[in-house]
Amino acid sequence: MIKNYLKTTWRNLVKSKGYSAINIGGLAVGMAVVILIGLWVYDELTYNSYHKNYDRIAQVMQHAILTVK
Repeated sequence: MIKNYLKTTWRNLVKSKGYSAINIGGLAVGMAVVILIGLWVYDELTYNSYHKNYDRIAQVMQHAILTVK
């Protein structure tokens, strides 16, 4: 049964090459984006996690505008 499904799938891929290329390309790009976003989120969540009490660490930023007259 699976062999028939694979044959049908292969025939459809060969019959409409352009449509298949767009679909496979879109799937590949989508998977790559999901992996990159996942890696970025993982990196952000594990920042400074090797310190003791890392959940209590905060970063303070200050933006100062200097004007010269």
